[in-house]
Amino acid sequence: MTNITLAGVTLPGDLYWSDEFTAWKVGQTRKTSLTGALILHESALLAGRPITLETTQEGSNWVAPLRLDQLLQLQAFEEDVEAGPFELVMPDYNVGTRSFTVRFNRDGGKAIEARPIRFISPAVDADYFAVTLRLIQV
Repeated sequence: MTNITLAGVTLPGDLYWSDEFTAWKVGQTRKTSLTGALILHESALLAGRPITLETTQEGSNWVAPLRLDQLLQLQAFEEDVEAGPFELVMPDYNVGTRSFTVRFNRDGGKAIEARPIRFISPAVDADYFAVTLRLIQV
């Protein structure tokens, strides 16, 4: 399987893109007129596609956890307000790769969430974490 790269950080290729097939190409604003009628404005969106990549669990098996060193690299990028946009390269459906220009999506929550697969203190670079990475295409 081809790996995923985000800002030069190599990630497992089987991170689950949970909102890959969610509709996003039409934006909509809603207003109410003075008479109480609903006014809708819709337009095509050229950017703003959400890309949420997640570690998944099947039974007692974890799919695509990140090592602590990978997580720390991503957190360093996320904490730098001036960093980005970043290139995200992912496996394509059948063969090859596809790429997106993204930023971390901080709207409505945290851009990176992580929890240890097995808690050990102190954590070391080889420890694994279940992650959720929230990105947005720009």
